[in-house]
Amino acid sequence: MSEKQKLTLSVNKEVVDKAKEMGINISEITENVLRGFAFTPTELDDKEVYKQYTELFATMIPTLKKYDFDIEIASDPLFDERTGEHIHSFSISLLSNSLFWETTEEVSFSDISMISVSAFYPPMLILSKFLRALTNSVEKRKEHLRELEMAKQIVRAISGAILDRNEGSQASNHGHDRLDG
Repeated sequence: MSEKQKLTLSVNKEVVDKAKEMGINISEITENVLRGFAFTPTELDDKEVYKQYTELFATMIPTLKKYDFDIEIASDPLFDERTGEHIHSFSISLLSNSLFWETTEEVSFSDISMISVSAFYPPMLILSKFLRALTNSVEKRKEHLRELEMAKQIVRAISGAILDRNEGSQASNHGHDRLDG
């Protein structure tokens, strides 16, 4: 095993807390991410940026699918060509079906190069949004399961009461039949 070296990394407290709640080992993930860097700082052209975001999103898709959520990954302002005034900002989300969704035009597309490189959120913001959405999805799933369990218990209680009442009235009817016979 190789020798370990201490690294100080500043990460948003909310991200750290959510990762701990979910049992995610941040040190292990950070080491794996750093080990996976296969580019040098001189490879900064758009093609490399798209490649890196594509790889990031590909690693997220299985979790998005499993927990059925989407995350916002980019935003770009629209300006009036004449006045230069900010008109509107559109956002782009990564969907669990591997497509991108642009909110202004309400269209989905698969070609990442349709997103301006400058529109992408920084990776740590995407990670934060990913962890927040995952946590929310997991909590919703837990709540859904609790509600299902409660519904089953209520149905059992209602069914039991109805069956007991029906059995009781059938028994009393049978008793009357015997007395009358």
